[in-house]
Amino acid sequence: MIVYQKPLIRGRYRGIGVKKSFLVIVCLLQFGCGSFQTNLEPSIEFSIIPWAETGGTMRLEIIEGRVFNARPQQQIVLYARSGNWYIQPFADQPFTKIEPDSKWRNSTHLGTEYAALLVEPGYVPPAETSVLPSKEGAVAAVAIVFGTPNFWQTWWFRGLAGMVCVFLLIAYFRSRMQRLTKEMNVRFEERLAERTRIAQELHDSLLQGFVGVSMQLAVAVEQLPADSPVRPQLKRVVKLIGQVVEEGRNTVQGLRASNNDDFANLEQQFSQLRQDLDVNGQIDFRVIVEGAPKPLCPAIADEVYHICREALVNAFNHSKANKIEVEIEYAAREYRILVRDNGIGIDPQILQTGSERHWGLSGMRERAEKVGAKLKVSSRAKAGTEISVSVPNHLAFETQLSKHPFKWLTKFYPRQANTGKEPGK
Repeated sequence: MIVYQKPLIRGRYRGIGVKKSFLVIVCLLQFGCGSFQTNLEPSIEFSIIPWAETGGTMRLEIIEGRVFNARPQQQIVLYARSGNWYIQPFADQPFTKIEPDSKWRNSTHLGTEYAALLVEPGYVPPAETSVLPSKEGAVAAVAIVFGTPNFWQTWWFRGLAGMVCVFLLIAYFRSRMQRLTKEMNVRFEERLAERTRIAQELHDSLLQGFVGVSMQLAVAVEQLPADSPVRPQLKRVVKLIGQVVEEGRNTVQGLRASNNDDFANLEQQFSQLRQDLDVNGQIDFRVIVEGAPKPLCPAIADEVYHICREALVNAFNHSKANKIEVEIEYAAREYRILVRDNGIGIDPQILQTGSERHWGLSGMRERAEKVGAKLKVSSRAKAGTEISVSVPNHLAFETQLSKHPFKWLTKFYPRQANTGKEPGK
């Protein structure tokens, strides 16, 4: 019997020990939770915040929030800032009751900032103050918040306004460029009509008259005896008249060549000019094109062609070069044409001041300034001459901005060059 009673007694004591341990743990947890709760500090939060205004008006708005860990009989005191802090909603109604669910709600005048104070019973708040009461003594908690900004004060409205300003600037720039392009085209058409009229008059009157005089003089020279002392002199006069007629024809051709079809491809125009100037074909002439060709504005194409034509005429006739190159570049920011040769170069004094009998360089500079282009001439004795004319893309091309809204991205991509091209061969 004794053998079987020992386990029963041991089990009974074991059950009593487990119960006591459980009760001790429960008591400790309750004591700890109670201590934790009593140590929590009260705090205030806002759930409805009125608009932010400078204040000074009688307009009232709802302000609402919650309070945590408030003790019984504690109340909320509200302030709105308008320069100083003013008690809300009125000086004779300074307290806001805390509801059983810990919420509080009242009305307030508008201000730039709003404050809520959790105060003990019997606390007398100031009706107006420059500095809010601090968290001490009868003030258990203080919370301050900025007023809700108006929509024109928000970041998204300011960003939208900035985007609208940018788009307005772009629209103004586009309209201005279109207007300038139209004005330039009108001036070009007027100038073209006037030049065509002058060319027609020169051809019909002056040149035809010189041709008639030259033919009659040639017939008269042939009728003179072979040993006549004036025959050689008259032959030189006939030759001189022929040269004058040829120069006049070149001038008339330059006046009449200004139309859109002629300048649709300046590369072809330069190739044709080579055939007119290099009769014997002894000069190595190349046209190099870099970038994708685009249509030029007629007025720009007209002036650029005549600038480069003058440079090529000088290179073929006066430079004594055996190699001439024309480089046409469609760059990301500008349109550029470079004419270079390996001839004898230009005298430095002529390069600076020009020649009294020749207005080639001064005329080229005047044409470049007329269309907003940059002209650069560099030359050294026996080292050749290099003439560069460049025009900004927004002036050079007819392409509308709306067709290429991301045109500026092209500068990040490499240009495709077509070098070493020899048209006409």
